[in-house]
Amino acid sequence: MPRRRERAPVWRCLGTLGLGGLLLGQTACSILSYSPTIEVIKATGLAANQVASVAPKEASDVVQHPHDTVRQVCIEYNRSAQAPGILPALQLNLQKLGIESRIYDNSTTWPDTCRHWLHYTAFIEWDVPQFGEKTEAYLTHASLTLRTDGRVLASATYQLEGFGLSKWASTRDKLAPVVKAVVRQAEASDLP
Repeated sequence: MPRRRERAPVWRCLGTLGLGGLLLGQTACSILSYSPTIEVIKATGLAANQVASVAPKEASDVVQHPHDTVRQVCIEYNRSAQAPGILPALQLNLQKLGIESRIYDNSTTWPDTCRHWLHYTAFIEWDVPQFGEKTEAYLTHASLTLRTDGRVLASATYQLEGFGLSKWASTRDKLAPVVKAVVRQAEASDLP
């Protein structure tokens, strides 16, 4: 008489498939299947990927002094801050706030029309992304300082913290709260 195969409990199968789903859910393609289990596994993988790319919501070390509304900013190009995409990220975030910007190299003559100057520093590290194959750079620290006539108006910092769940977020997303903190007007309630 043939032996009957015992069936594993459903949760054990789903647990085993869940790990596979995390691996499968990371592809760029989406394949629809007739199996609800496979769809749950793909959704779990995609959700895990989204959690890993969340950027911080606030800047740190924010210092603000009362100043006029910033409408235009000149960005001093920093040759030693080789973070990928930092200048486009700065300009896109400024544009989103309605602020025009131009980039100037310190080896050129700076125009007298630049009233507000944005200076930045940035540091990167290298690692292989989850489910990736090659080493990539990611932003770990950035500091922005807004000045006029040599006087500091505001400064703020982005610092990668904790387990680094946000390390693979875009440079633009990482810098968004820092740019906003630096260019917004300090209100009386913000000041000591």
